[in-house]
Amino acid sequence: MGHNVRSYDPATGNDVDIIGGKLVIKDGGEIDIQSGGTAGDILTGVTEVTFTETAGAGVWTGSVTVPAGATLVDIIVNAVALWDSETSATMKVGDVADDDGFFTGIDLKATDLLAGESVSFSFNGGKQGAYLNTTGHVKNRYSATERTISGTITKVGSTGTAGRTRMIVLYAKPTVVKAAEKV
Repeated sequence: MGHNVRSYDPATGNDVDIIGGKLVIKDGGEIDIQSGGTAGDILTGVTEVTFTETAGAGVWTGSVTVPAGATLVDIIVNAVALWDSETSATMKVGDVADDDGFFTGIDLKATDLLAGESVSFSFNGGKQGAYLNTTGHVKNRYSATERTISGTITKVGSTGTAGRTRMIVLYAKPTVVKAAEKV
């Protein structure tokens, strides 16, 4: 279920709504894409992977392919419902070069994320991997080649079926790239 957002643009007098994830501009409004861009330049990739706990120990892996030339905007891990395995449920997020490069050791049983809480590049809850350093820099956002971002949950213990976790990968791949000019 998407969130609905209502806004009013005083410059144009138009109502601008986001309804169920779709941008709706009322009263004949327009979207003005500057500098020869297209609507695809706004945000070209939003993929969500859902993880659902089932009985028994196991490993859940969800992956998102990010195209060559794209820049990661963010990765968000959202705890919908706590995992209730009697032992542990831990998540990491990374890529082929470093399987926990973005986030490492996220305890999904309440220590790190309560239901309704999330971690992201900006708010990593102390669970940052090597690509997110303590000074606020993000490494490996851009890649000239295609890559795969994977979230992996490892559950130890035979009980528990309540856990629900979502991982959202957002990236931009511009359709227009301009070279800077030396003056």
